[in-house]
Amino acid sequence: MNRPSQLGFAFPKPGRGLKGVLIALLVVGVVESLLFDQLGLARVFSWLVCDTNAVLHGQVWRLFTAGFLTDPHRIAPLLFTLVGLYFFSPDLESRWGTPRFLRFLAWSTIVGFSLGVLIDGLAPESLLLFHPGPMFGAVSAIVATSVAWARANANAQVRLFLVFPITGRAFLWITVLYCVANLVWPGLPEGVVAPFGGLAAGMLLSGDPSPLRRAYLKAKLRYLRRNAGNTPTAHEIVFGRPAETKKKARRASGPALRVLPGGLDEDLSKRDPPKDKRYLN
Repeated sequence: MNRPSQLGFAFPKPGRGLKGVLIALLVVGVVESLLFDQLGLARVFSWLVCDTNAVLHGQVWRLFTAGFLTDPHRIAPLLFTLVGLYFFSPDLESRWGTPRFLRFLAWSTIVGFSLGVLIDGLAPESLLLFHPGPMFGAVSAIVATSVAWARANANAQVRLFLVFPITGRAFLWITVLYCVANLVWPGLPEGVVAPFGGLAAGMLLSGDPSPLRRAYLKAKLRYLRRNAGNTPTAHEIVFGRPAETKKKARRASGPALRVLPGGLDEDLSKRDPPKDKRYLN
């Protein structure tokens, strides 16, 4: 029976992409805390949070910028964001590379708030749980990175809170329970729906290749097979098929073989036999 491999405890070394994200979050959080009530920063904050009515009227940048904001009057959410991203992201960035890792964070944030906006617009007004008002925070990205790390290290063993040994597969279910628990005890500024958006993004966008990319490649392969032999090249699209190709096509449409008269036997039959027949043998 194969035992799960155990990962020794060590502070992971963040890559360039994660360093940039953590520094940006820290700077924004400190500036919010110090200057929120000064220099009109509260008004800037209101332009960046994810507001359903504003997003539906075209201010789609809020789906991304809201992920960089934290509660300006409390330090705990900022610390939770920094620690949550720090512990699981270095492994993902080393596996995927910085560009894919940054795209993953961006899309998980956008998917999380998009799902929150969708449910906010569709849910009845009586269900106040699904109408959180302005949404902000990085919980969607944290949930997505947790799911991606758990899937990549399903059989590896880590110590939760540095004490309890669990596998990556078990940690995945803990992440799911965290999202469900938020429905029972709401309190996140992201709302109760955005974490499920991060959960979906983590499942669809992680892996090598990810389920979403695998589905795209399969669809592309079916399309290429269906159109094999009939797909023109870029040169043919612009200039048309060359004349030589057209001649070959016409030649291929005619009879494959023809019998021509003549040959060696016919030529010999028309000659007179030699007088000296010693040379026939």
